[in-house]
Amino acid sequence: MDWTFADNKVFENALAELGLECPNLVQKIALRFPEKSIEQIQEHYDALIRDVEMIESGQFDEKIHINNSGSTMSNNIVTQESSSLMINPSNVTPPKVPRKKPAFWSDHEHEAFLSGLEKYGKGDWKSISRFCVQTRTPTQIASHAQKYFQKLRKYANKQQQGVEAQSSEAKH
Repeated sequence: MDWTFADNKVFENALAELGLECPNLVQKIALRFPEKSIEQIQEHYDALIRDVEMIESGQFDEKIHINNSGSTMSNNIVTQESSSLMINPSNVTPPKVPRKKPAFWSDHEHEAFLSGLEKYGKGDWKSISRFCVQTRTPTQIASHAQKYFQKLRKYANKQQQGVEAQSSEAKH
């Protein structure tokens, strides 16, 4: 049986609550997973310990990347270990996150956006989000910037057309 994202969270929380020195740790964790056998819990625990030991020994840095095949990649090292903790995107169920309804940008947020744009430049949406408009994600800021620049171009085009119309009228 695969370990879902939620299963892993329950497992991690159980380890944090009970502590690694808890007597009968695996059996106590197993009580939280009636659908899994003691052997599956033990394998999962052992895989976690191996992974932590590999990271602490320097065989992997803290940034472990997961590729589509479920193998772990770090610093161009690929291992195909049969660790049950390695995440395979096809069998992990992400948590359900309720979506917020889109909200209009406040004047304050827009002013902070313009300030961030001046300070960090076009394209550094992450910094603008982190330091200037903390109520919006980098993706939301990028979307706002796209609309803002479209509006500026549209306004500039209208201005240009107005100038051209006035100059052609002046010639006649």
